[in-house]
Amino acid sequence: MHRTPVPDPPRARSKLHPVRYIEIIATIDAPDAERAAELLRELSGSGVWIEAPFVQHDLESDAIVDRSAPVRIHAYLPESGDAATIERAAVDALQAAAIGATLARRAVAEEDWAESWKEHFHVERYGERIVVVPSWLRYAPAAGDVVIALDPGMAFGTGQHETTRMCLEALELAVRNGMRVLDVGCGSGILSIAAAKLGAREVLAIDVDPNCVRVTDENARANGVERIVRAATGSAGEGWPFASAARGASDLVVANIIARVIIELAQPLVEALAPGGRIIASGIIGEREHEVTDALAAAGARTVSSRAMGDWRCIEAVCAEDAP
Repeated sequence: MHRTPVPDPPRARSKLHPVRYIEIIATIDAPDAERAAELLRELSGSGVWIEAPFVQHDLESDAIVDRSAPVRIHAYLPESGDAATIERAAVDALQAAAIGATLARRAVAEEDWAESWKEHFHVERYGERIVVVPSWLRYAPAAGDVVIALDPGMAFGTGQHETTRMCLEALELAVRNGMRVLDVGCGSGILSIAAAKLGAREVLAIDVDPNCVRVTDENARANGVERIVRAATGSAGEGWPFASAARGASDLVVANIIARVIIELAQPLVEALAPGGRIIASGIIGEREHEVTDALAAAGARTVSSRAMGDWRCIEAVCAEDAP
């Protein structure tokens, strides 16, 4: 899943002056993890990811989550930011929500952050055919597998989170050969690459974080779909980066962001759809589902399905056939 963007690390920095971040780690009981992650994301304005307790027998097997074990939520802030103030606010917010948590923080270099993913990222299957494989692991595909080799780097979106899982499974059913797809908040590019490998002829991937755009480009090349997936920094609406793509040009829009942003962008997201086109919207906490469906309806898209996984929702809506 895409998270609220983290500042793009300046690549021109020398090794003598490495980019450093403050990592805030909250250990949470599993049933409260999703609500806690949403609170931390809103408070920090930074990327947040959930480290699920995975069990895997060997490098080629699918990973299994131990649903009874505590999980750790990681948030990252620039070292120059006021991490102590945010940490105090996080403690207050979690207590107010009656969520028990143990918080810790540490300084990490960019390289440490990038490498920390590898310990917790495993081979996983989504739906009937999609298999996400970390680029540093081996996997022998079965007949019919749609394999996505992925290195998330410092972008967000590995498929492990419920919101990304639901989007992948929805894409498997929705994508048809020759479709034009728009991925808003592309993160690591996982959804864009899935759409391309499922048969889309064009995928436009956008993200407000330039680091995510870079990682999407790299992952698209690694999967051999760089001629299908085009990534650029920007957003729907006024931040639209693809001047050559006309309004109403997308058969399918996928937006795995958060409820607040989907509500804000509902009109341009729907306007990006061709008549009869479909939007897959996720990253929506359950209590805000109706706000999202109302915003999409006001923009001209009728909700046709809503799926729940934990506290999260994935909504599918269809643009009216006679839309302009």
